[in-house]
Amino acid sequence: MPRQRTTAPTRRIAGVDVARGLALLGMMGTHILPLTQAGPHGTEATWVALLFAGKASAVFAILAGVGLGLLTGGSTPHSAGRAAADRRSVVVRALLITVIGLGVGSLDANVAVILVHYGVLFLIATVFLRLRLRALWCWTAGWLLLAPALWYLLLPWVQAHVEPATVGASPGLGDVLRPATLLADLFVTGYYPVLVWTGFVLLGLAVGRCRLQLPPVALALAVGGAALASGARALSAWLLDTHPAAVRALASITEVNGQPLDAALASGRGLAGIDSTPWWFVISAPHSSAPLDLLHVSGVALAVLGSCQLLAMALTALLGGAGEALMWPLSGAGSATLTLYAGHLVALDLLSTATAGLPRLQLYLWFVVITLLAGIALKWAGRRGPLEAAVHAVADAAAGAGARGPRRS
Repeated sequence: MPRQRTTAPTRRIAGVDVARGLALLGMMGTHILPLTQAGPHGTEATWVALLFAGKASAVFAILAGVGLGLLTGGSTPHSAGRAAADRRSVVVRALLITVIGLGVGSLDANVAVILVHYGVLFLIATVFLRLRLRALWCWTAGWLLLAPALWYLLLPWVQAHVEPATVGASPGLGDVLRPATLLADLFVTGYYPVLVWTGFVLLGLAVGRCRLQLPPVALALAVGGAALASGARALSAWLLDTHPAAVRALASITEVNGQPLDAALASGRGLAGIDSTPWWFVISAPHSSAPLDLLHVSGVALAVLGSCQLLAMALTALLGGAGEALMWPLSGAGSATLTLYAGHLVALDLLSTATAGLPRLQLYLWFVVITLLAGIALKWAGRRGPLEAAVHAVADAAAGAGARGPRRS
């Protein structure tokens, strides 16, 4: 059994960590492996695109919201002084994650780094920490349904009035000197527009306020999420099938970008300019910010979380400690996602020359093995990841005495 350390996080919910570990591996896959490839009928989306494109990063963001919900009391939100301490802690975490994100965003890893957006989303989430569960669900539903329309209206205005309107793939340290461009990129024009992605964190916060340890709650998340994901994707397919004009308009845009429509809608590649047509509202493509895509990936996240929690509870009930140990590779990695996410970006930059001739699948499998071994090692040692431990220590110090007490994460 692992040696217990005073620095180890307490009362973690295994299913959340397992889901977070899966999301981490999915994001690594989209960073390393191609999303499209030549097929017998032209360019096709790869299995990586079909499984992970747009989904892994959204699951990552939604689980960040779940973590915030658990950090601030779970199904029984903290009140009075403890809630104020929670807010200070989250603000400090947000600032530290933003600084780390700016640092790794300056690397030459050819990756759209999400950490700066994470930090901004954490800051926004502090406004909603004291809301009751019903109010949280209402805010979540409203944001997921209405924010995409607002983004669609704001995008051309921002692009016309901010020059340049985007920082590129990832915000870096140098972009702080261009505040207007940086803010435009973070909230509207970038890869993870906060205006839209706030809905994901709110969804996670609402889920974190539910009693995830109860099997009926986990089952409801799994079944309801699967229904939402499949329903949104089916509605998009039906709208495209019944509106040939939509297919023609969308295909004319993606083909200019070098991608057939089917491959673009599955991979998220070749979508530049697709938001210039009202038919954008009928698609469910990765990173399109379209309403149906938000609903689809939200459903995927709920289904993944519910399924992982059901699996975790089943393994623990059937096998006890051995069942928990079987989850160590993923749950350990999922408890140290900040360290492992930042670490794999540093490795991609430093090892770019050495791994240039390595098959991409082989390189990805190496990252998977190292990540899972790191998860086992952290679980065995009963420790946090290095970045998690540093952020936790600084945030708790900033929160003060009001933050004392056991937490779930």
